[in-house]
Amino acid sequence: MDKIKKYGEDVLRKRAKEVETIDMATRKIVKKMKAILNEAEGLGLAAPQIGVLQRIFIAFDKEQKRIITAINPEITAQKGKEIDLEGCLSFPEIFFSIERAYKVVLKANNEKGERFVMEAEGLLARCFQHEIDHLDGKLIIDYATEQEKSVCKEKIQRLLNK
Repeated sequence: MDKIKKYGEDVLRKRAKEVETIDMATRKIVKKMKAILNEAEGLGLAAPQIGVLQRIFIAFDKEQKRIITAINPEITAQKGKEIDLEGCLSFPEIFFSIERAYKVVLKANNEKGERFVMEAEGLLARCFQHEIDHLDGKLIIDYATEQEKSVCKEKIQRLLNK
C-alpha cells in the first residue's frame, strides 16, 4: 500500500492540477485513495497526500456512511464560523485549533464525471475545506499559532527528520 505523504514532503506544498478527463486512470487513483483512507481510518484524503498532483479528494460522510469523491472541487458558498481541533493524516498525532466555515456548498464531479452540488455542515464541511486546502498546497500547520507549534515542536521535528 502506498504511504501517505508526511509533512515536509514537497508534493504537499504544490497546487494540484485540474483533472482534464475523468477516465480509467482517474478512477484507479480514486480506488487507491479509498483503500488508503480505509486502511488509515481517516475522514478525508486528497490526491497530493499520495503523491498525485490532481484536484481530487475523498471524504467519509459519517452520517450517511459513504465516501464522497470530489474531482475538481470548489466551495461556492460558506456560512457561519466554528473553531475546532483538526488533525491530518500527513501530521500523525498532531492537532491544531482551526477556524472554518460551519456550513459550505461544494460543487464537484464524481468519478463517473457527473457534476454535483452538495451542502455540508459541521465535520463534513470542515473536511471539505481541509481537503481543498491540500489541493492548494495549504496545510493545517499554516493555521497554527506559534504557541501550538511550540507544543508540537518535537512531533513536527520527527516528521521533518524522516
